[in-house]
Amino acid sequence: MAFAAVIAIQCAGSDQSSRGPRARPVNVLLVTIDTLRADAIGASGNHIAQTPWIDRLAAGGVRFDRAHAHNVVTLPSHANILSGRYPIDHGVRDNAGFRFPAAIDTLATILHARGYRTGAFVSAFPLASRFGLARGFDVYDDRFVDATPRPAFLEQERRGGDTVAIATTWLQAQRSTPTFCWVHIYEPHFPYAPPEPFASRFANAPYAGEVAAADAALQPLLQPLIDRGAASRTIVVLTGDHGESLGEHGEATHGIFAYEATLRVPLIVWAPSLVSPRVESAPARHVDILPTILEAVGAPLPRGLRGRSLLPTTDRAGSLATDRTDHSATDHTDQSATDHTDQSATDHTDIHGSDTVTYFEALSGALNRGWAPLTGVLRGDTKYIDLPVPELYDLSSDPDERENVVGTQPARRDGARAALASFQSTAPAIARSTESAENRERLRSLGYAGGSASPLPTHYTAADDPKQ
Repeated sequence: MAFAAVIAIQCAGSDQSSRGPRARPVNVLLVTIDTLRADAIGASGNHIAQTPWIDRLAAGGVRFDRAHAHNVVTLPSHANILSGRYPIDHGVRDNAGFRFPAAIDTLATILHARGYRTGAFVSAFPLASRFGLARGFDVYDDRFVDATPRPAFLEQERRGGDTVAIATTWLQAQRSTPTFCWVHIYEPHFPYAPPEPFASRFANAPYAGEVAAADAALQPLLQPLIDRGAASRTIVVLTGDHGESLGEHGEATHGIFAYEATLRVPLIVWAPSLVSPRVESAPARHVDILPTILEAVGAPLPRGLRGRSLLPTTDRAGSLATDRTDHSATDHTDQSATDHTDQSATDHTDIHGSDTVTYFEALSGALNRGWAPLTGVLRGDTKYIDLPVPELYDLSSDPDERENVVGTQPARRDGARAALASFQSTAPAIARSTESAENRERLRSLGYAGGSASPLPTHYTAADDPKQ
């Protein structure tokens, strides 16, 4: 209850500023939940799930039923979300051996340049500031290890409730200042060990228990905004960074394959004065999040984005972005973010048709185990996975990806391969460095291999396919 008051105070303070000579700028809350399957929440029809706060957010916003990530591990997926670019653009391809480049703008750098106070509150080591995502944030809270001396690999995450408590304290201090707040929740990442009462409630479904714990942790952030509705003048975007296999296709957790269990994610955009509540069946992607938020706040888009705004034309009248005044007394605009903007610099309309084409990859097996690299594309209901034993699925008739039709639908296969080739033609070589021993141990404690900087082979056979 105290945390709810914190957010209410912050929202009320923002309303005070709207009475002045300048209209109050919109606040932005980005919530990312690690390892959250698209079908793990009640709003998606899961009758076991106990996710009342996520479900309430979905009921008041737009839930995208066909949203996809582009990576199936934490660091590159968040790099995609925060930059609006694919891993082939920013170069972060796995949790180990990569750093987000300083030359690429993110939501934090763009909004900070427009006068926003920016805070990030992350819950696990793969998102530690040392990996490059902290640039542009006034506060980047990645305190996972307490002050007690212990081996570095024993404590690499914190409970979502603790992360939310720190975030709400920071929000309270901002009062009337426009804010961009990113909160990352690590539940329900493996190992599944939900706290009580969820451990007892979900004794036979611990993953669902962790999802319920994540939802409960978010209550202090979400309830005050939901209760205030349009008066909150806030846009909330909630998504999973990737899903979890839970044994499907022979994979226990995530990181090796890119089937729908790990690639499809929840995506909710909540902004009552901006969008009408509904379930949207059009494809959506992680790279669409940045342009969606920037349109909502009236910020120009950097050139080279891979995504497009998810705000439909019918919802733009009366948008939160109608107040386009500066967010501070002086012009803080970052020239690198705006001088070369291009509102149409996206790839969603033209690779092989007018529908959305989505690039994805899963390179952990290649980088850490010597297997063939997995890349692919989604276009409409067609999903192509490029491996030594290639796979093609029609998701409209085969959502569980059980029938590989690569040998019986050559035209569809060739179109997908051409689309993938056009992505790969501009992709630089994978540049991986060797992590320190400490970083390798910390990542290993969370189930991620450290790998090395050895170059990948140029030729693979069926024996190198991760399915084999």
